[in-house]
Amino acid sequence: ALGCLAQGHAALLLLLPSVLGLRVGSKLGSKSQAPVEPSLASDYDFIMGNAQEQTFSKEALLEDIALAHQYQKKSDALWGTLDQESFKNYVLPYQVATEAPSKWRAEFHEKFWPEVKDKSKKEAVRFLNRAAFSYLNVSYKADYPGHKPDQNPSESRDLHYASCTGLSIILVSACRSVGVPARLAMTPAWVTTSQPEEGKNGLSAKDQNHSWVEVFVDGKWHYVGASEDTALDKTWFTAQASKAKRRSEGDYKHSIYAVTYAKSDDTLPAPWDESKTVNVIEVVDRYSK
Repeated sequence: ALGCLAQGHAALLLLLPSVLGLRVGSKLGSKSQAPVEPSLASDYDFIMGNAQEQTFSKEALLEDIALAHQYQKKSDALWGTLDQESFKNYVLPYQVATEAPSKWRAEFHEKFWPEVKDKSKKEAVRFLNRAAFSYLNVSYKADYPGHKPDQNPSESRDLHYASCTGLSIILVSACRSVGVPARLAMTPAWVTTSQPEEGKNGLSAKDQNHSWVEVFVDGKWHYVGASEDTALDKTWFTAQASKAKRRSEGDYKHSIYAVTYAKSDDTLPAPWDESKTVNVIEVVDRYSK
């Protein structure tokens, strides 16, 4: 089993069905007829209405929503009140992209909140970008036995490795667990140049796609590479990202997008697995020059 939950949360979880588990990444079970508290109804409807995979139990989802609200009150008191749109899309969801639904919020919060509660939000993100991967004992590797590009945190911990997408899922989840709005950003294909090796570090061979993380800090979105101990908006791929181009008819792959939980008018094949789709918003203008 994964790390211990706080005693108060553990006692609460014991009252719930065994499907909840105490393991990051445990699958959420079948639906039930449990009533929805009025205070949680709007968020429950939002999650259910936009979920890609309807295999979780109502009890598990309601518990996760209640914890998200409980933890957000703490982070609001520390860093200021978060707007509801950012909370619903980039803190509340248990799923980051196309990974299997998993339970990570309580464990990550109990592990990391004591360490970030005395930091600024920017400092908290940098701390999490080190601590989350150390805690799970996960690092980047392009290929390895059992490799799946969109692993959830438990799958990555079991294998000790993850792709850039899997690493990004971990960091987004860790940020959300302490009330920092976070989302996965990606490009289906970098714009290449005459230098064949430029920008290939950490990228897949096919289309040179890449995933990273955006966090909402000090009123605007910033980017950071997952499992990279760098300041916000300063990464090894900053120059490469500046070459990205707005999408045009017949060419969407050379732009940059952020994944949103809410269904959008813009749905693309997931670059890491084109049999799956993601809801996105185009954010290339913040990167390109």
